[in-house]
Amino acid sequence: MQPVFSIVRQDQFIKATRDSGYKGTASALSELIDNSIQAGASEVHIRLVAVENEITGPGKPRMPRVVEVAIADNGRGMDKEKLRRALRFGDSDRFNDRSGLGRFGMGLPNASVSQCKHFEVFSRQKGQQVLWTYVDVDEVAEGKMDEIPEPVGAAIPAPYQDLVDQTKGTLVVWRECDRLDHDGKLDTLERSLRPVLGRIFRHFLVAEKKITINGVPVEPFDPLYLMPEARLQNDLLATQHGDTLKFEVPILSQPSQKSTVEVVFSLLPEHWQIAYNKDKDEKKRRHIDESTGFSIVRARREIDLIKSPYHAKHWTHSWYRVEIRFEPELDEVFNVTHTKQHASMRPGTMIYERLREAITANIATMIDMIRARGKKAHEVRAKQAEEAAQKVSPRLRPIEELATKPQEQVNQEVQKFVEQHAASATAAGKADLEDRFSKYTVLIEYENLPGAPFYRIRSIGRSVVVLLNTHHRFYERCYRRIETESPLGKTGIDLLLMALGRSEALATDEARSWYDDQRQEWSQHIKAFLDTVDEPDPDEVDVSNTVLAS
Repeated sequence: MQPVFSIVRQDQFIKATRDSGYKGTASALSELIDNSIQAGASEVHIRLVAVENEITGPGKPRMPRVVEVAIADNGRGMDKEKLRRALRFGDSDRFNDRSGLGRFGMGLPNASVSQCKHFEVFSRQKGQQVLWTYVDVDEVAEGKMDEIPEPVGAAIPAPYQDLVDQTKGTLVVWRECDRLDHDGKLDTLERSLRPVLGRIFRHFLVAEKKITINGVPVEPFDPLYLMPEARLQNDLLATQHGDTLKFEVPILSQPSQKSTVEVVFSLLPEHWQIAYNKDKDEKKRRHIDESTGFSIVRARREIDLIKSPYHAKHWTHSWYRVEIRFEPELDEVFNVTHTKQHASMRPGTMIYERLREAITANIATMIDMIRARGKKAHEVRAKQAEEAAQKVSPRLRPIEELATKPQEQVNQEVQKFVEQHAASATAAGKADLEDRFSKYTVLIEYENLPGAPFYRIRSIGRSVVVLLNTHHRFYERCYRRIETESPLGKTGIDLLLMALGRSEALATDEARSWYDDQRQEWSQHIKAFLDTVDEPDPDEVDVSNTVLAS
């Protein structure tokens, strides 16, 4: 038997193609939706067909699992030649076309075999009969199919007749689905597909395109929260940060011509940051955690959602967004893959540096604004601790030194502290601080003192003030995050510090000196300890999966 040296070993190629890099079912479906939109479709209908399968064996609960997926549109449809070519890997009458979503001719067959072992396509042009052909992975691997069968006239299968337009369009049916996300569990799969497809095609969905899953429309979801049409009913909108940045970039294949890259920034509502920071249900309803990052949009279609390429994972990232938009003519600049799921730029190139400089500057400003909001949330949490301490104050030993101060001295000390400590605050902020001195015997306040201990104690008026140093390593790396991850834990830490502060105020002069010395030692030790802790965790930032690194 003569050895065969064909370019492609057919039996292995088809199996390897099934693992060609699609992130999952939503990404594969997106390829087919791309084709529908490029074919002029205004509607795309997806149907997940499930049967009740036993989960682990006889007698166990039965769960609906998807065995077939149908995708129908009302686009132009295809004639015999186009239909046959559409099922070939790498064949397309639009190969390298930069005018739409597709480009390589890999989408339909590649996406389909990534999810199923057998797929069929029915297509009809206006005034013509329905044509049908198919691809079967096992037949290809066994050498029984070495070319796409010639399309023949056929009827739309009865279960899907209500999905298709009666005059034109295309129907793709995935059969023998063995690689669907969530093991094909119907409810879980459908629930996961909706927000992802709504996000990927948001710009089309708000422009009167329609996508349905099992008869229910997919709602647009804007991760920047700027689109009024893509939010929960009557929900707040984010605020666009600054103007849309625009960069003119040379087209590599046509150096004399340029194309525009746009960058949009948004700040999520302050109310969400303060009220929903630990409210998992409200954050989940708005998809806040899963939409965090940079949205990469090519030809109005999102191709990737990535983590920040500039910063380690941090609580502030949940509350701002970035969208980078470009057209297919810049695919080489952004190294777009044929599956349209990833983009990257080579560090050191001119456009890379221009984007990096502009984006990091804007992000730095947004992070400062988010931190300022967080400080407001801190003040709210501090009041919770102050109120808790005040409830038990009558039962504690009084601090005679403070209780016996003349009222005039109390007023002077409070006024001086407010003017110095809250010099940049509004009149309302100063009034609020004065009000807290009149209500609480122990307060939490903040100061920025490089090189100083994590906290220090001062007696102001008839109150003990615990001043936390926001410049200390323990504050940013530990204390600040406790508030984000556990508001109750943060209140507990505040109460611990307030208890230490009150005890120190009750102590003798000699004991207070000891407290000062120990606080200095403790603060230096914790700073040194924290310096040995690596940050970020390598698992938290994947630089290889960012648009500005390759």
